[in-house]
Amino acid sequence: MRKIALLVFGLLLTSFLFSTRVVFIENPFYATQSDNDNISFFLMENIFQRLELEFSYEYVTRMGAMEMIDAEEDVIIFPYVRRINMLGELIPLSNRISLSDTLLVINQKVFYDTNVHSDFEVNELSDLQGYLVGSNSAYRFETALRRAGLTVRYSRDNMESMQRLVDQNVAFVVEEKIRGLTYLSKTTGENKANIRYKDIDLFPIPFFALAPVRNEVASGVLVRINELIGEERFVYDLVERFLERR
Repeated sequence: MRKIALLVFGLLLTSFLFSTRVVFIENPFYATQSDNDNISFFLMENIFQRLELEFSYEYVTRMGAMEMIDAEEDVIIFPYVRRINMLGELIPLSNRISLSDTLLVINQKVFYDTNVHSDFEVNELSDLQGYLVGSNSAYRFETALRRAGLTVRYSRDNMESMQRLVDQNVAFVVEEKIRGLTYLSKTTGENKANIRYKDIDLFPIPFFALAPVRNEVASGVLVRINELIGEERFVYDLVERFLERR
């Protein structure tokens, strides 16, 4: 009986010491070590609660995450963005990586003032031609704005552009939804309540979770995460809950 008790205790101790942990790849706004109020932490915390698994975490660089994959550690890594080559093609994944289904897609939105452009339809960037659009040279898709023939008023960053939208100094701001809502929450002025975004998805970027292929425990957790992704509205409702707090 004592041997059985010691065996059970040893298994429990091993499970605790080597429990699957979440490793966040640092990505400003989406996975930020200085502030756990980010979409990646929110999603993983709730997913692990749903799976009834222990939730422990750390933040690393992308290179650090890949080193954990090579070491076959018991980790779930998120958010991972697949890289593309100069031709716009996806770079093949390492055979050491087990990739989840798409867990989150971030999209650029067109923010506008409902008092001015509530009935204005936007189906593509070129629809904004003839209007003053707020942006900055460091904006990831700034080149696309110029290629679409838009007239851009440049700011130091899109936080300043969003304030100009609130102040009605520009007509539109193109920005990713989570970033844009965060910027909007930090603006001042009563008119901020009138700022919305158009129902258009520009430049979608999917986020994935990873696990080492050869770590059976982590790969097993990834299979269960995929099952949740496949559940109707599960991830969608989590994202909506997060956005309500912006």
